[in-house]
Amino acid sequence: MVEQCTVLEVKVIEGHGTTIDVVLVNCVLHEGDQIVVCGLQASINLGPIVTTIRALLTPHPMKELRVKGTYVHHKEIKAAQGIKITAQGLEHAIAGTALHVTEPDDDIEAMKEQAMEDMESVLSRIDKSGEGVYVQASTLGSLEALLEFLKSPAVKILISGIGIGLVHKTDIFNVHPSTFKFTERSL
Repeated sequence: MVEQCTVLEVKVIEGHGTTIDVVLVNCVLHEGDQIVVCGLQASINLGPIVTTIRALLTPHPMKELRVKGTYVHHKEIKAAQGIKITAQGLEHAIAGTALHVTEPDDDIEAMKEQAMEDMESVLSRIDKSGEGVYVQASTLGSLEALLEFLKSPAVKILISGIGIGLVHKTDIFNVHPSTFKFTERSL
């Protein structure tokens, strides 16, 4: 069976650290399972995140996943529901990408490549010359939509770099040199 689990949001929850909200469609997750998700660090370093699930959390019955408060801990969760996962190293996970669950006999390197396919298709659309604007979006889907719009014949804006997630100081430094070089294209 092919697992289907999508990362919806990456956020820091007090008392839990960085968590990912996911929609689990057709597999089973256990505390202690090893997972692989797509990661992007400082808008430069692209790489998969391999980590172990520390906790599987769901909101109390009749509550939303987005609402702050206490959560119900689970040792195992079966599909089709929204869950919150806590694990080490999720700070740079990318919302909108797939989460892959590894089995003991799985090839981890192949799983890493599979996890990065979504992001690599987006990166292939970027002009490598260094000319153009820097585009930042909250999720991979939002980024893809922005890139399609900016490359459309009506707009035709060059893109020199991308980022996903909150805007950080390093993102501003990535943009800064291009504003001096191409003042007619800067915002």
